[in-house]
Amino acid sequence: MPAEAQLRLSALTGQSLYYMGRTQLKHKILALAEEEGVTEASYALKLLQSEGRLTIASAGKDGDTGRQQTQHYEVEGPVAMLLTTTAEEPDAELLNRCLRLSVNEQPAQTAAIHQRQRAAYTLEGMAADGQAVRQRHQHAQRLLEPLGVVIPWAEQLTFRADQTRCGGTTPSTWR
Repeated sequence: MPAEAQLRLSALTGQSLYYMGRTQLKHKILALAEEEGVTEASYALKLLQSEGRLTIASAGKDGDTGRQQTQHYEVEGPVAMLLTTTAEEPDAELLNRCLRLSVNEQPAQTAAIHQRQRAAYTLEGMAADGQAVRQRHQHAQRLLEPLGVVIPWAEQLTFRADQTRCGGTTPSTWR
């Protein structure tokens, strides 16, 4: 994704999301380095995912009179959130609002990653760094415009009604 379509952060404080610019997160990717760094902001992240926006009223001084007054702030979504964690059981309430992707940790996959990393430091690997392909994809992303989506068979879709959460936390336990 182009740099202007993403906001990468290492950590968030509990109130930080509420005071971002009104549209600073709208249609952006919020990439958070590690779940542990956003524990304080967990409530705001859940609201942002569920409600598509955040609102807060806080007291502050009026610049002209010096008197306390209530100020309203709103941050608009939607926002795509990318969060990494090594925790066995991430925050269940936040996980309920996300699609969980797990990493393949099989020895063959790890070996393939090591091979690719070594190859990147060879003469051939440095010549084929993929920068031109990344730039082409980023330019294409900039050309995209919002488009309404209609699912002709939406009325036929069904979901389990006996539970509000996925049966398990890994794809092998999903039903």
